[in-house]
Amino acid sequence: MKDPRYTGNQGAISRFIDRKLAAHYRRINETVPWHRQGPEGSWLEKWLGVLNLLGLRIDLREENLHDTDGDLTQPKPGCPFHSGADALKIRTPNGTQNDPNHGAMGCRGSRFGRNVPRTITAQDAAKLLKPDPLLISQRLMARQEFIPATTVNLLAAAWIQFQVHDWMLHENEPLDAGKDIRVPPSGDWLHGEMVVPRTKPDAVNPAIPNDAEYPAYQNKNPQWWDGSQIYGDTPEENRLLRTAPDGNLCPLGQLYVDPKTHLLPVNPATSMTLTGLTENWWLGLELLHTLFALEHNAICQTLAQNEKGLDDDQIYQKARLINCAVMAKIHTVEWTPGIIGHPSIQLALDANWMGIAGHLFGERFSRWLDLITPNWTGALKLLLTGIPGREVDHHGAPFALTEEFATVYRLHPLIPDSVSITQFKTQNRTDYSMHDISFERTRTPLTQRESFRDALYSFGVAHPGAITIRNYPKFLRDLELPPDPATGIRRKLDLAAVDIIRDRERGVPRYNDFLRHLRIKPVASWEELAGGDPILASDLKEVYEDDLEAVDTVVGMFCEAHPRQNGAKEVLPRGFGFSDTAFRVFILMASRRLSSDRFFCSDFKKETYTATGMTWIRERSMKRVILAHYPELAPALEGQENAFGPWKHV
Repeated sequence: MKDPRYTGNQGAISRFIDRKLAAHYRRINETVPWHRQGPEGSWLEKWLGVLNLLGLRIDLREENLHDTDGDLTQPKPGCPFHSGADALKIRTPNGTQNDPNHGAMGCRGSRFGRNVPRTITAQDAAKLLKPDPLLISQRLMARQEFIPATTVNLLAAAWIQFQVHDWMLHENEPLDAGKDIRVPPSGDWLHGEMVVPRTKPDAVNPAIPNDAEYPAYQNKNPQWWDGSQIYGDTPEENRLLRTAPDGNLCPLGQLYVDPKTHLLPVNPATSMTLTGLTENWWLGLELLHTLFALEHNAICQTLAQNEKGLDDDQIYQKARLINCAVMAKIHTVEWTPGIIGHPSIQLALDANWMGIAGHLFGERFSRWLDLITPNWTGALKLLLTGIPGREVDHHGAPFALTEEFATVYRLHPLIPDSVSITQFKTQNRTDYSMHDISFERTRTPLTQRESFRDALYSFGVAHPGAITIRNYPKFLRDLELPPDPATGIRRKLDLAAVDIIRDRERGVPRYNDFLRHLRIKPVASWEELAGGDPILASDLKEVYEDDLEAVDTVVGMFCEAHPRQNGAKEVLPRGFGFSDTAFRVFILMASRRLSSDRFFCSDFKKETYTATGMTWIRERSMKRVILAHYPELAPALEGQENAFGPWKHV
């Protein structure tokens, strides 16, 4: 639902062009998919694809941004506004005051938005467990043999979980509070009744029409790209992670990293790493949290050398801003094109970050062009030099991540069931099951024989799983959680079944209905859904009791990546590593995370980041981050432009 308070400053001419472009491609896409509107491999394929994606994004902004929250000018309960004089100069710990006029927008405890109308998001309690989510897991999701994603490495799998932990985390009801979802055992689930804590709905707001009928859910994380998974989301956590074992703050605004092991400290209460967020912790997260803590500290040291007059707290805040921008840039122009390899995508995402000028001539040229181009050029300047530096634009709805965005990022097939750690110098290899490198056992390789460098190298040369049907890791389908802090109970979950339950519980539409609300033609038969695979089509039909409209969205999206058989029409664009349906939500939300964030828009300048910080952001890439801290890995990355692609075996 659009709200004039959140409309950007786009001019009438630009809006007219937007509407015409969106309408033009909406008509074309009814008969020809966006990725097939030019000869394969030609410049037309690339540039027509980009224009089409631009039209799709405009269309999605008009139709698929729905607000769920109330007044954002007042603090949320338990999430006070930052009272310091620096409130508008820093990323506040809890995410408040990013928008000075709506200080609670995107803060910790603000609600998830929706990409579909709220009127279709009421939970159907009678169908919460129908069809049986455990049966869906066993018959349709379960990994039969590991299907690798050969165009990317295992760091790409760890990276997306690392980023999702920054963006979103639902709050659950307490266990055994009488509100649990209890799933009867079935098939090969041998652990008795599966107990799933229910998602806790936000308190009903009487000022919002029908708020009780269509529950909304709080995000426990700040919703901005603010690095909260590294820094924490309260002032107390911020300070704790900067504190050395002797009780003193680390100098120069640095995070505490053990000077002997170069690892983050361990929380004695949990036996896991002490960092901003350790939900579903495993070795991949350990590597990235540590790497970007080291990156923060390197930024601090450089700021102290080059920017005089900053005290330790100011250095910390500037370094956090810079580190977050580096991560946002890496995700935008490296991770995403790495996993979605269509020729239009690199151009489109480069255009988000540094415009077409940056794509063609490099980011340095784009930033220079931005300085000399007058602001009245508006949409043209945005196209030429990208979102950073522009005015904030919320596109008619307050910024929030959405329940559907959480759904399309259910990418658990990326996770393998075991990881091989190869010693960089000797090439000796040790295999570790995921059970042995997760939760409190995460550091097993690092404390036995392997170095951090060896682990990074091993992730660089290994492949994750392909994001497709029947490739859900066995480890996550029989997942033993750490003891519950309140009850001490250790539970087992089939996470594939839980993924199904969560979408149903939170009112995410089933697959065909989801397609309709994205203006995509729904599937008309089991054979079409299964990509011509008769065995998969038969299993889908049987599990869903011949009700095509009951197919869950996650199942449908995974089916899109299933290899086509018997002449079935390919539905994935060339080079795509995940669903085209998921991509529709992505192209809407990816640019929104930049264009709504003041620190990537009007405050993306040296007065906020310092001149040193702007140079750091411009020159950093994932490869440069890795080699800055582990230069001996250079032979493995030689000739590799994107560090999320497979590294060389050395």
